Amino acid sequence: MKMFTFIVLAVMLVASTALAAEVPTSRGDKAMVFMFDGLCFLSAEEYAEYGVGMRYYIADGTAIRVGVQFGRSSWLDESDVSGVADSENNYSLYGLNAVYERHMGPACSSVSPYWGIGAGFAIHSDEYIVPAGVANEIQTTTYKGTDYEVFGVMGFEWGFTDCLTLGGDYKLGFTGGSTEREVDDDPVDNKYSDTLIGFGTASVYLSVYF
Repeated sequence: MKMFTFIVLAVMLVASTALAAEVPTSRGDKAMVFMFDGLCFLSAEEYAEYGVGMRYYIADGTAIRVGVQFGRSSWLDESDVSGVADSENNYSLYGLNAVYERHMGPACSSVSPYWGIGAGFAIHSDEYIVPAGVANEIQTTTYKGTDYEVFGVMGFEWGFTDCLTLGGDYKLGFTGGSTEREVDDDPVDNKYSDTLIGFGTASVYLSVYF
């Protein structure tokens, strides 16, 4: 399926080269934004993991790109052994990120480079409920964390046909986060934190204007 997606996209890009269009950058222009995960497969994914993305031009050449993250999942492994409890995992994620884009004018008729600044945060929880001992006892371990980032971006949009653009950007900034581990029968909780300053991985986007 991923190979099929790659072939279709490649054919679409080649066929549309002659139909390259102007990138919409006027006040009021808006688009749904999709993110590609893995350049080797070019598989279209949700925006920024469990999220949806939108771009809106608040002025000519000036846009706000917003991503809202929400995700919940649960997993249950029913025990087939008498007296042994089931195993369970529950995960949740909530987040918000925003990027201010300032387009610098077309480098050529169908390419619009931009720079910008952005920030984001996310809150996540990962709960594991597993058998512990006998008599149907269980142990619950929960990881609760917060992640945040502040960054600058440099990128471009390429209008390969009317109302559709491909683009990408590099990120340079600061990211950090903290996680707390809680175990129901352990009075001592463990806390972890990490920070990173540097360039982020390039991201590739498909924008659909409407």
